[in-house]
Amino acid sequence: MLFKKKQRRHSLTSYMMAALLIVSNAVAAQAENEETKQWPDLPLLTIETIDHVEPTATVVTPPEGGLGISIVSEHVPGRMVITLKGETLYDSGDYVKGESGMRMKIRGNSTGAHLPQHPYKIKLSKKADLLTPNGGKAKSKDWALLSIHTWNKAMKGEESNILTEMGNAVCSALGFSWVPRTQFVNLVLNGKYQGIYHLSETFERSDSRVNIGKKGLLIENDAYWWKPGEVYFKTNHQNKSMGYTFKYPDSDDVTEAELANITTYMNSVEEAIFSDNEADNYLDYTEFARWILAHDILGSNDAAGSNAYLYKNELSENEPNDDKLKMAALWDLDSSFLVDDNIWSNQHKMDVFYYPELFKKKGFVEKYKELYNEKKDGIYASVSDCLNKMKDNIGEAFEQSRAMHQEVFKGECKNTLSEQIDEVLTHLKTRLDALETMVPAMNVETGISNVQTPTTLWQRTDLFGRNYTHTNASTLPSQIYIEKMSDGTVRKVFKK
Repeated sequence: MLFKKKQRRHSLTSYMMAALLIVSNAVAAQAENEETKQWPDLPLLTIETIDHVEPTATVVTPPEGGLGISIVSEHVPGRMVITLKGETLYDSGDYVKGESGMRMKIRGNSTGAHLPQHPYKIKLSKKADLLTPNGGKAKSKDWALLSIHTWNKAMKGEESNILTEMGNAVCSALGFSWVPRTQFVNLVLNGKYQGIYHLSETFERSDSRVNIGKKGLLIENDAYWWKPGEVYFKTNHQNKSMGYTFKYPDSDDVTEAELANITTYMNSVEEAIFSDNEADNYLDYTEFARWILAHDILGSNDAAGSNAYLYKNELSENEPNDDKLKMAALWDLDSSFLVDDNIWSNQHKMDVFYYPELFKKKGFVEKYKELYNEKKDGIYASVSDCLNKMKDNIGEAFEQSRAMHQEVFKGECKNTLSEQIDEVLTHLKTRLDALETMVPAMNVETGISNVQTPTTLWQRTDLFGRNYTHTNASTLPSQIYIEKMSDGTVRKVFKK
C-alpha cells in the first residue's frame, strides 16, 4: 500500500513536470513568434517585466460625497524596447533602480477599472524622448500608454480610436502653448500582443511640457481627490464633489505650510470669480477662454471627469498675483460630440468648475468671443490637415495593426482609419456651424444663451458595486441602483 502511494506521487509529479514543460514551451514559442513575425510599420513597443509579473489593479470606491470609481495599482519593474522596421529606436536597458529600465502600472479611473485593454503609466529610470528618439529633446521619465478603446454613442458603432488625436488637433489649432504629443504603437507585454495603444506625453512640469518655474504650481480640479494616497485640498466655492490634487509640486514634497499657502491663494481666486467684479487680476482670461472654447467645439459632456489642469509660473507668498493663473491643454477626450449639436459643452454649463460664474462676467464673455472670432476660420482646415497627414503617414500600418488588434479584442477597431477621420470631421463641422449661431447670441447674464443647466448621470451601480453607467435605462435588469449625479447628489432608484 505504501509502495502504491509513492508510485502515485511519482506519477503525479511526472505529470505535473510534463505539463509545466508543455506550458513553458508554449509560452516560449509564442514569444518567439511575436519576435520573428512581420510587424506593421508602426513603432513596436516591447516590455518584459521581471519574472513576467504584470501590473494589477484594485478597484476603490469613493467616500460619501465623492463621485466615480477608481483603482490603486503598484509599479512593476522591467525593460522596454521600441523598434521600427527592425531598427531599435529606444532601449531602456534592464531594470536597475535609478539607473536603467522602467516601471509600469495600470492607470486611469473607470478606464483602469473596466477596460479589458488596460491603460498603463510608464516611469523610466532615466529621461528619454520616446516620440523623437535618437536626438529628441523633449525628454521625460513619465509617459502613458492609453487604450484605443473608447465608448462613445456619438460614434459609428459606439467606437472611435482617434478622439485623442482629433482633440489634440483642435487644441493645436486654438494655439495652446503645449499640447500632449501622441503616437500609435503596437504593444507586446511579456511575449503577448496587447493591441494598438496611444503612446502619449503626460502632464508634468517640464521645459517641454507645462513650462513653469520651480516655485510654480500645477494642480487638477479632480473628481478623484479621494483616492488612497492622494494629497488634496478643498476650497470654499469648489463643487462639493471635487477637490484639488497636485501635479507640481509632487504631492510627496508638499509641506503643510505650502498646502496652507496654496489653499489660501485658491480661495482668493474663487472669491474674485464669485464676486460681482471681474476676476482678470487673478485669471488669464485668454487661457481660460481657450480651454472652454476647445470643449465647446468638441461638444464634450463629461464635465467632472474631464481633467481640468491649472498652472501658475510662480506662487509667491508675498505677491501671489505677480503672474496669472492659466488653464493647460485638454486631457481625456472620449466624451467628444456627446452633447446635442445646438447646446454648449457640459463644462461650459455645469458647476463642477468655475465657468458658469465666469460667463456672468462681461470681460470674460468678450474675451471668449474675441478668441472665437480670431480662430474660427482656421480650425476645420487645421484639424482636417492634421488627421489626413496622419492617414498618409500610417494609414496602411494602422489597418494592418487594426486587423491584429481585432484578433485580441473581438468587436473593437471596427472602423477603418478613413471612416473614423470622415466621421469626426463631420461632427466637427456640425459643431462649428452651430457655434456660428450660438456665440453671437451669448449674453453676459448667463453666457449660455439662457440654456438651463441640466443635471446628468455621473455613475450608476447596483448594490454589489457592478457598473451600469453606460447601460441604456430601458434595458437595465430589475433591481436597486445607486445613481450619482453631476451636481453631487446621490439617489437610490428601483428598476421594476
